[in-house]
Amino acid sequence: MVTVHSSNHLERLCLTLADHVSNASGDPFRKEIIITQSAGMNAWLKTELARINGIFANFEFQNQDGLFAGLHLLLFGETISNEVDAIKYKIYAFLGSDDFKAEFPEVAGYYKDNDLRRFQLASRIADLFDQYQLYRHEMIEKWENGKMVTENSAEKWEKWLWLKLEAESKDKIRQRMYEAMEARQEEIRKRYPVISFFGITVYTRFHLDFFLELSKYTKVTFYLCLPSDQKKFQNELLSGYGAKALELVEMFDLAGFMPEKNESGTFLAQLQNQVLNNTSNLTFTDDGSLLVNCCYTPVREAECLYNYLLDLFDKDHSLKPGDVLVMATDINKYEPFIKAVFRNAPVTIPFQVSGAANNSGDSIVASLELLLTFTEDELTSEKVVSLLEQKRIGRRFGIQDISYVRSAVRKANIRFGRENCKNDDTQYVSWKHGLEKIVLGYAMLTDEEFDYKYPFSEVEGAASYDLLRLKAFVEQLESLLDLHRMQKTPAGWKKILFERVIDPMIFRDDFSKDDRAELSSVYHALSFTDNLEFHEELPFSVFLDELKSKLFTASRESKLNTGRVTVSSPIPVRGLPFRVICFMGLDNDIFPGKDRFEGFDLLGEEYLPGDRSKKETDKYLFLDTLLAAREKLWLSYTGLSNKDNKDIPPSIVVDTLLDYSGSESLLVRHPLHGFSARYQKENIQLFTFLYAEKHGGFATKEKGTSEMKELTVSSFVKFFENPMEWYFNTVLGIKYEENDDTLPETELFSLDSLQEWSFKQDLLKIDQDTLDLFIQKGIKEGELPLKNLGRLTAEELDEEIAGLRTKFKELTADKILKPIMINLEITGSRISGPIEGVYGREYITYAFSDRPKYKVRAYVNALLLFAEGKIVSATFLNLKKNNGHIVVQEDKITIIEPDKATNELTALI
Repeated sequence: MVTVHSSNHLERLCLTLADHVSNASGDPFRKEIIITQSAGMNAWLKTELARINGIFANFEFQNQDGLFAGLHLLLFGETISNEVDAIKYKIYAFLGSDDFKAEFPEVAGYYKDNDLRRFQLASRIADLFDQYQLYRHEMIEKWENGKMVTENSAEKWEKWLWLKLEAESKDKIRQRMYEAMEARQEEIRKRYPVISFFGITVYTRFHLDFFLELSKYTKVTFYLCLPSDQKKFQNELLSGYGAKALELVEMFDLAGFMPEKNESGTFLAQLQNQVLNNTSNLTFTDDGSLLVNCCYTPVREAECLYNYLLDLFDKDHSLKPGDVLVMATDINKYEPFIKAVFRNAPVTIPFQVSGAANNSGDSIVASLELLLTFTEDELTSEKVVSLLEQKRIGRRFGIQDISYVRSAVRKANIRFGRENCKNDDTQYVSWKHGLEKIVLGYAMLTDEEFDYKYPFSEVEGAASYDLLRLKAFVEQLESLLDLHRMQKTPAGWKKILFERVIDPMIFRDDFSKDDRAELSSVYHALSFTDNLEFHEELPFSVFLDELKSKLFTASRESKLNTGRVTVSSPIPVRGLPFRVICFMGLDNDIFPGKDRFEGFDLLGEEYLPGDRSKKETDKYLFLDTLLAAREKLWLSYTGLSNKDNKDIPPSIVVDTLLDYSGSESLLVRHPLHGFSARYQKENIQLFTFLYAEKHGGFATKEKGTSEMKELTVSSFVKFFENPMEWYFNTVLGIKYEENDDTLPETELFSLDSLQEWSFKQDLLKIDQDTLDLFIQKGIKEGELPLKNLGRLTAEELDEEIAGLRTKFKELTADKILKPIMINLEITGSRISGPIEGVYGREYITYAFSDRPKYKVRAYVNALLLFAEGKIVSATFLNLKKNNGHIVVQEDKITIIEPDKATNELTALI
């Protein structure tokens, strides 16, 4: 028996279902079978039915395919054998057969010597065969009778593959089930006494015919939520968005349609009532019940969303976070922006992101994807250490101080490659060489060269154990990279995945409910390998591609009714009623989706009613959203270019809505920045809680009641070297230089200014007879470029400072270098700190250029030393270019008596 209940109001249908559930007769222990289209609908129904009836237990949610498969299992005791996963691998094998290559060489040429392409083509064909069985079962029947249907050249080889599969089509399976259902009516009634189809917006004719046949043996009830029961649409929104709704209306008898008007009187209510009545002539009312927001970037959309919601909560205290639904066309794109804005906002709005991809956030699956997609070419210092910065990976290997690990990798001159080549000296920048240096640092008490390596000396202290953990991680990672060259069966790859990747390389908390659920989802995603009748070995790239579709990009479980603002992708929450609904990302090139047909997709030859259409389905989804908002609907899109300020058209569904409203007041154009002055003007639609209303200049440190008492020698000298830089750094707290902590991933090709200065410092103090060994060490330690380029660089620098070295050694010969500590009290201020370069009673300093700041530094240091009475002379050496030649310039600083030096320092202070 078939019963149809229809309404434009989902709550009305839920009340009807609740009444039927509470008044059901028969076995009190029987399960209530409810067929829905999404996990979001399941969660909403559980809560609503429990709220209405006081309890809701012993139920089972399924989808249409699940019901079909369940009945097949009941009738024949086995699962359906032609599911997509089952036939995909068979097609993969046939595509690799000699028969197919000989029969269709042009097709085989596409994936020649490329297993990944072959598998991707097999996956697409398997999906098409599934659609053909649902939407073109007549074509499958003609193939089996040796006939062709279209003039598409692809039909010939697709037909060849289908016949080779020797699979029983779903239409034939359905016919067999009809016969079995007739013979086993009692079993069906016992297992499925009542079947309720609730809130489903898309039925294929294949499934609907089957459900109507099933209604002969048990009670089948349809609960249809439709925008209107009219069979000819006059309303512009209905005609623009409702092509799929019209197909659904024509499938059923809607004699008992239960209309439910929105009596709130708002502009949104008027619009919804006109859709229900299939009428037009809307009168615009600017009451804020419907808003369209045009923003420059997705980040600004998230900021505008936060401001809108906080304003709503402030004005209506009856509104709770759980009353708000936020949908995003691309939840993976918008999730980080929403988290960044909402988590750092001045007032906390609790929210829950639902339905994002498994590989987003700090998850087991995200870590798994990072490890499995890591390639040999990425075995560089920065990319390897970045893996350890992923929490679950770093924690699994016990890394305590990742900044220390990063510093050690830099100092050990690890840059790229496992072992590299001895001929070009790249072995000195490899992981093998660098890690062996670190181990030698633990084993040896000297920094002398051993086995062509210089031990890494900075391995003392508890933090140094992280370097051993780094070594363990790199070895495990290299072992993982070796898998890329292997071939295994799908079941074999699944075993390796858990034994060699998940268990040893990714942290999980077995006491965490979320971690256990996520690990269970990984097992579920790979469960298809358990009963797969396919034993051919596959390369790693093929298995990885399977993981991408089944695990990495698959959506997580939808979470509703958490008491927070729900942020979700549209499909899981389609049509669910909320007091406030927000829809983000309604961009022209994103929503609605476009229908794309490959050249071998025979469904694209001709569109028939009921066929899949991404574009029309998305339009209908938008119409459902428009009607599901009970009080307010907030829409946003990226409609302005942040490069040239040009207008970017919105989605066609937004454009249609704006035209229908007949007023530009519906559209709010937001400025590029949240701190724009436009937010401070009197504008009811432009407001912000995220930024201060007024902006002052730079905030400086507050002056104390007394002058600065303590000065370091370093700070005192730097002030006179560059007063403006000192003021910005010390007083304003502004530093323009950026510290790039990124590890170098290529060998050193040339020295920058700082590296040249450091190397010249070392060159200045070595003897010429040790220069060759010094250069060799510089090449091995990463202080010089590799091979002959390093030697050439060192020799050029040595030649440049040769004169300075000679003069410096002449001045410092037989003199003992001793550091001097300055501790001067002058006019209530204390200057303290070390000064280098004092030899006996002489101050001798140098610079490798003639820039004035070096002379200033030498003079101020000498002044401090003279004031303390530490020296009797001061000399400054520097290099200067003269007619293309580099010459040594020697300046004697005039001897200053301590009293005069103190007086001059007083003036400087």
